[in-house]
Amino acid sequence: MSMDAERLERLKGVLQQVGLDALLLRLPENIVMTCGVWPMNGFSYGLVTAADGPVALVAPACEDQEMDDFWGSDVRYFGWARLDAPPDPHELITAHLRDIARTLKIERARIGYEGSFEAVAPSHNAGELLVPTERHRAYLAEVLPDARWQDATDLLHGLRARKTPAEVERLRRSHRIASDGLRKFHQAVEPGVSEAQLAAVVYGECLNRGVETDGVRHVNVYPQISSGPNAHRAWRPIVTTGPRRLQDGQIALLELALCVDGFWADVTRIKVAGRPTTLQQDAFEAVRRAQQAATDTIKAGVPAARPHEVATELLRNLGMDQYMVHLTGHGLGFRYHEPEPFLMPGNDRPLEVGHVCSVEPGLYHESFGGIRIEDNVAVTEEGADVLTDAPKVL
Repeated sequence: MSMDAERLERLKGVLQQVGLDALLLRLPENIVMTCGVWPMNGFSYGLVTAADGPVALVAPACEDQEMDDFWGSDVRYFGWARLDAPPDPHELITAHLRDIARTLKIERARIGYEGSFEAVAPSHNAGELLVPTERHRAYLAEVLPDARWQDATDLLHGLRARKTPAEVERLRRSHRIASDGLRKFHQAVEPGVSEAQLAAVVYGECLNRGVETDGVRHVNVYPQISSGPNAHRAWRPIVTTGPRRLQDGQIALLELALCVDGFWADVTRIKVAGRPTTLQQDAFEAVRRAQQAATDTIKAGVPAARPHEVATELLRNLGMDQYMVHLTGHGLGFRYHEPEPFLMPGNDRPLEVGHVCSVEPGLYHESFGGIRIEDNVAVTEEGADVLTDAPKVL
């Protein structure tokens, strides 16, 4: 990955504006934004200053093969998870961080850190997250006791909300792979297939397509299937994919999250096993039209509430708005769900160029199941740049 000069320019400009001299980061989602490299274990430290100059990184030696994407030249390694490594890797980490701080003359500087992140994206090692805690804050104060530490959580969320053109292209690559999984899902839905089998097909398609894509290092896939009598509960933020098999006329709903080298996609499609009922067809067409209307509304300067209002109004005119139970969209990109922008009632903040969000109106009722269509879009001056490319058919 070549250096994203616009991202670094924005980052340094904001640091200068708020009076911070540097950021010291631990979360992989923030390191990939500021340093270009996605940490595999979540045990790296990225440092970027407001002044001109390279970024620095302290990383486990076992991640040396991932460093081709690093934007800087100053990467320091520490031993970890080997018999020949020191018992406490923090001894080497501390020495590296102090030396970097001396080199950059920031031992007494104002330094931002990730003090209030509660929701975090997993590293590639998603089974065991390493996240900063209050103990980590105390450790930073011990490493650089003369520095003035400041919580930079809100600053980082603000920076992350507007993706650069280079970041949108990275997200477009993630969505090409996710779209392959959506198409495979449509091919696989039929009476008799189980939720677990559908999830496995989608997972395999995305992983195989992903690792065959030029420039891709790591792909994580998270498919969730709701079906039959459980589909009307697919509005929930998480569902459990199980052994139940689809019967003729039942809906399968795929909620697919996918992360490619730190850049996320969040997309949804549905398919009926066999022939849909008239009620299912009507509900599906209503959702398809509502999603298109919301997407057509999106462009820079429009209040973030407006796409939700347009989708709701269309469903109300069709007599189906009572089945709409969640907001129309949320931010995403460096994480599965990000706090900006929310397409929801009362959010009058204008959409901005570089915002990336989902557009996902849905209807849920026992009579027809759960019907949601979800695409992700990048906001431009002219409108919505749709990143997903997969059919919307029942």
